[in-house]
Amino acid sequence: MPPQPTPALIEPQEHPQPQRSPHQPHPTSAERLRFGARYTDLRDRKLAEALIVDDVAEERGSLSPHDRITCHVHRRWAHECIGSPLHVIVITGHRWCRRCDAEATVVVDELNGSVAVVCTQCGQEPNSPANRQIIRTCRASLAAALEHRYALGEADWCEGRAA
Repeated sequence: MPPQPTPALIEPQEHPQPQRSPHQPHPTSAERLRFGARYTDLRDRKLAEALIVDDVAEERGSLSPHDRITCHVHRRWAHECIGSPLHVIVITGHRWCRRCDAEATVVVDELNGSVAVVCTQCGQEPNSPANRQIIRTCRASLAAALEHRYALGEADWCEGRAA
């Protein structure tokens, strides 16, 4: 089989966003208290709210840990911390190139909204379900974070007044 050309970026239509049910029940008051205590010190309240929603949905079993747009370990948007070694999962192929048995890096361009996964050894895109999932999740995370920044207004965001 001839080698297939590797695209620089995976096009959005190939990889729909993680499915988040619009009818998913909101966290109960008890769940908000339980999970919200972890994030009371975060200045970015939109991120804190997204962390709570993801925590609750994951615990209820309605959201895969790999489809979270937030990271409860780093307490950040997923696209901001995907580069951490903690997010390499060799067994599932997340941030991993099986062809080279090597770690892959994730490149997120917040200006144009692109996300790419590239092998650190061969420079190719390790095209696997796990890495496609990373791209979908990072795009959804980036979109949620940018929506919040635009709602604040760029001046407020740049001056560190993230609410």
